[in-house]
Amino acid sequence: MDNLLKNIFKGVSIILMVIAAGYQIAVFYQGGSPSDVVLDGYFWIAYIAFGLSALFAILFPIIQIFQDPKAAVRTFVILAFLVVLGFVAYYLSDNTFTPAELDKMKTTADISVWVGAGLIYTYFVFVLAVVAVIYANISSLFK
Repeated sequence: MDNLLKNIFKGVSIILMVIAAGYQIAVFYQGGSPSDVVLDGYFWIAYIAFGLSALFAILFPIIQIFQDPKAAVRTFVILAFLVVLGFVAYYLSDNTFTPAELDKMKTTADISVWVGAGLIYTYFVFVLAVVAVIYANISSLFK
């Protein structure tokens, strides 16, 4: 089953890359202002590739859960940690803008809080990624 899915994924990827390369050549050939038809086709390929990537990003972990339930527990713990981290980021964020500044930016206090939460969450994840890279490098020295 895994090999079949991998082969399908590879085949679809190759087909999309060839089509995207054709559109890229058309964009380069037309120069500074490519036609709307070429750009539309180019973007549709990007949309399809993004959609398939999202589908496979959801599909493969689900298949993996059924094949190795013990690893699924670890995945769910990590997901729960990330959700809790999101709540922490939300509760740490606040609106620091005055009503006049919010009106000038054409936004609301709620959106300001959500943007702040997104930034704080990004900072948390960045720090965790750096710590993970450092840990992996140090632990590989002792193996």
